[in-house]
Amino acid sequence: MTIAAVHGELPERSVFAGADIAATAGLNWKSGAVRPRFEDEVWSLKGWADAPVQMKSPEGNWNFGRIHHPAWRVVAKELCLSWLASKDERVLALPRARRIPRHPRTVWSRLYLLSFWFNWLHERRITTLAAVTQDHCDAFVQEYNVVRDETGEVIRPKSANSLRSLVSGMQEISDYADVLSADRYRTGFRPWGERSPREITGTPSRPDIQIKTQPLPDEVLSPLLGASLLLVEVLGPHIAGLRRTLQADRDQWNTAKRSRYLRMNEQDELAAIIDSYLRAERPLPQLEPGHVNRRLHRGWDPHDPLLHVSFQHLARPTGHWDFSPQMFKRSRPMLETAVDEVGHEFIWCRDGAEVPRADTGELVPWSLPLPASQADALIRIAVHACVITTSALTGMRSSELMELAVGCRVTAEEDAPGLARHRLASKVVKGRRWGGEPDEWVVIDEVIRAIALAEALTDAAEGELLFGRFQNFDNGAVRWLRKWVASPAGRRLGLAPIPEDQIHPRRLRRTLSVEMAARPGGLFATKVHFKHLSVVTSEGYAHRPGGAQAVFHHEWKRAETAEKLTRTVEAFRQFQDGQLPAGPGADALLSTFRAVEDELEDHEPGPAKVVTDRQIELLLKKKAAVLHLGAANYCWFEDPAKALCLKLAGAKSAAAPLTGMCDSARCPQATHHLVHRSVWQTAADNGTVLLASPRIPAGEKARLRAEHERSMRILEEIDKAAGKAG
Repeated sequence: MTIAAVHGELPERSVFAGADIAATAGLNWKSGAVRPRFEDEVWSLKGWADAPVQMKSPEGNWNFGRIHHPAWRVVAKELCLSWLASKDERVLALPRARRIPRHPRTVWSRLYLLSFWFNWLHERRITTLAAVTQDHCDAFVQEYNVVRDETGEVIRPKSANSLRSLVSGMQEISDYADVLSADRYRTGFRPWGERSPREITGTPSRPDIQIKTQPLPDEVLSPLLGASLLLVEVLGPHIAGLRRTLQADRDQWNTAKRSRYLRMNEQDELAAIIDSYLRAERPLPQLEPGHVNRRLHRGWDPHDPLLHVSFQHLARPTGHWDFSPQMFKRSRPMLETAVDEVGHEFIWCRDGAEVPRADTGELVPWSLPLPASQADALIRIAVHACVITTSALTGMRSSELMELAVGCRVTAEEDAPGLARHRLASKVVKGRRWGGEPDEWVVIDEVIRAIALAEALTDAAEGELLFGRFQNFDNGAVRWLRKWVASPAGRRLGLAPIPEDQIHPRRLRRTLSVEMAARPGGLFATKVHFKHLSVVTSEGYAHRPGGAQAVFHHEWKRAETAEKLTRTVEAFRQFQDGQLPAGPGADALLSTFRAVEDELEDHEPGPAKVVTDRQIELLLKKKAAVLHLGAANYCWFEDPAKALCLKLAGAKSAAAPLTGMCDSARCPQATHHLVHRSVWQTAADNGTVLLASPRIPAGEKARLRAEHERSMRILEEIDKAAGKAG
């Protein structure tokens, strides 16, 4: 069966023949860049001005040559251009065509998937789409739907999204039939008829919105964040200075006019240089490890005392590149004597300034002497730390991090000395029009310092990309940071190793939202000011209600709602086990719990009733909504008029408690639970140490004694209410 025999009515040429792809699709094109035409075998989108940074190179090269059948390549081109140019009048005339243009990255993905369908048909010697039957469609999907190993064994099914997109593309060959000139399905045939791709693939039309990304465990997050902040906050200024020195040295080396060799008649100049090293008791410059290996390959004795000495650096002050062989032979005794007296050492990071260790606070040099290759690696690691810090403390998506440019810091005027609002200007790509939309993130000081350091460590000019595209976060930035932390340099600075676990911006975003929702006094509070994180995220939400930070704000609030319900159910379960809450608000909370317990027990006689967590959650949902998690207490903010913090601040109409003014020992809406015991125990222990110190003034001790007595009283109340007293 041939195409001509079946489709005698097909047009002689495509409706898109000779079309400029960029103009037809409405793509903003760079001036002077090559514009792809419809007849081209490969459509290159390298000239697309609005291409997102995260767009991979293959996504910008649409190779229709992957499709073996020449006629079906034309079909694929017509489909791709129709998907892009949904506003074109020829596409608008199609009743089943999409009215919203697909993103070029999505179209490339559809083309990639359709090539499997066309080539599968070609391998079975089907020469026209008119010969396709439903059996062909079912057989192909069944075969395509699994991932196989090299032996053909099934490993796992393919993702539902991939299969859904493939089925949709197969159906749209029918939906766009009137613009297809080279081939099409037979009249009236549409794969699977009117069934939707979701029905065909068995995926629900309204999938349960469930966040599958798991937050990082504490044992991974803590060393990761600790190492990143140390590199940014403590080592950052020194690393920036190292880069400036390296750059200046290389510029001088590359631009200076030098003769080839230091010759025999210039030995006095070399002697003066060696003498300056000896008088200053300064080690001779040490050779890069890679050059040492080259010397060994050339036959140097591994025990030669001059094997590790860099003669080029010694010769530089004389205006020469190196020693001549004769000069080296004649100067060897003098050089060996100098090595015996002062040794040799790498020239970079000598006499490093002292910084505190991350674990003990002991002062140590920020770096030991380094070769240039390791200095470059340290600079690169510092940039990676900037990326990780920005991701971990903002919740930005990887696409938004990639869009950051040099000069993206936006700082408003200071409201007061030392107080200013900071923002990062970026783009939101996900779910937005092609090329993304400008957006701003309100951020804390630590993020601004990370961005400032990254700008100091790049050669990019104002407006150019700061981080650029990173394809594999875990195998790039995190791998470099993990290796450096585990190296002697990281151990010397007291850094804990970062366990092997997958780390990427999605997990960092999820971790931040969970930490903000569940742990107001937890891990982040030990590294950065947690309250600032909450404030800037809320401010960013208010600053741009439709922006990307608003989306993250909603994610955080969803996580917070879930965490509040979990904590309330946990407190109820403890109540059932006889572990009662303590604090001024305990009676009100117990009254609620007893009412819930009565409602659970109030049922018709009959078979034993199994009480599920879901039933308890529904009954406690209203109570959980008023819960505010504190580091040392729970605040059940039901009545603003009873809130002690609002009375003290004179803000009785506030919609939320002022946690900074909380006095949970006196507030009638505050309760203490076993989960808070460690916080009060730490406060009591610290009070004991301070009261025993002879350097504390008497007046201050009186205040500390009252605080200590309060901590001890609350500990006693918690233990008594939980049944652990005595």
